[in-house]
Amino acid sequence: MADSFLDEPSLFDTPTKSDSDNYDSFYKDDGSLVIIKGAKDSGRIIRSDDSGSETEYYVIPSDEGNTFIYDDGLTICNEQGCY
Repeated sequence: MADSFLDEPSLFDTPTKSDSDNYDSFYKDDGSLVIIKGAKDSGRIIRSDDSGSETEYYVIPSDEGNTFIYDDGLTICNEQGCY
């Protein structure tokens, strides 16, 4: 019976949608963590010149629901704006 159990699809073989499908995180230059959840798009921009490099991030809020930005505090964006 154990042999047939291993041949059948299991819970671990079934792909599921997780929060990580709509979630981005990265570390800023000072080592602090930024978490962006529910955005249409987000990412980092690295600008460099002779004096070094600087990392910034951008967020395009979702058209469908709230976008949460956990940085120094919590910023929530929706169709009315960000607060």
